[in-house]
Amino acid sequence: MAGLFDTLSRVRRSYLRYRRLLTAGFAAVAVLCLGRAVAPGSPARTDEVVAAHDLEAGSVLGSGDLRIVRSDPQAVPAHAATETASLTGRTVAAPMRAGEPFTDRRLVGRSLVHGYPGDVVAAPIRIQDAGAVSLLRVGDRIDVYSATGDPRRPADRVVAGAYVVTMPAPDPRADPRGGALVVLAVTEPEAARLAQAGAVASLSVSLLG
Repeated sequence: MAGLFDTLSRVRRSYLRYRRLLTAGFAAVAVLCLGRAVAPGSPARTDEVVAAHDLEAGSVLGSGDLRIVRSDPQAVPAHAATETASLTGRTVAAPMRAGEPFTDRRLVGRSLVHGYPGDVVAAPIRIQDAGAVSLLRVGDRIDVYSATGDPRRPADRVVAGAYVVTMPAPDPRADPRGGALVVLAVTEPEAARLAQAGAVASLSVSLLG
C-alpha cells in the first residue's frame, strides 16, 4: 500500500512540475485544430485551353498547338475553350502568343464567315502579287482593285473594306508568278463583281488601317 502511495505522490509531483508545459502544449494543439477547421479549402480551378506556343493568323490547329491549364474560374474569359477536341483542325483568326486562351473570337467560324457582320459569303480570289498577300493577316480589311494593264485605263476598285477570313497555304510546287489565293467575306453582289473582274483583269489589294 505504501508503495502505491509513493507512486501516486511521484506522479502528482511530476504533473505539478510540468503542468505549465503540458497546458501550453494542449493549447497549441487546440489552436492548430481550430485553424484547420476554419481555414478555407483550396480555391476552385477549371480547365482552360491555351496556345502551346506562338501562333500565326491562319494557322490550322493540331494537338501540338494546344495545352490545357488549370485556372481560377474568375480569370477565365467568356466562351473560353475547356477541351482540345473541338479545336483541332480549326483556323486561328489572329496572331496569338503562347499561353493565350482560346475563345470563339480567336478562331475563324466553321462556315468561314460565321460571326462577320452582315449577310456575307466567302469568296476566294487570286491576287496577282503573291508578295502582297504574304503581308495580309486573317481579320485584315482590304480594298480590291482590278487592272487590265492598259496605261490609259486606271485600275477600278471592285470591293471596299472586305475582311480577310483565311488564306489557303500555297502549293510549294506552284509557280509564284501565278499569284496567291485569299478568301474574303463579301456580299453576294460583291462576290459576283470579283468573279467578273478576276476573269478579265489582274486583281491587287490595298490594306486599310
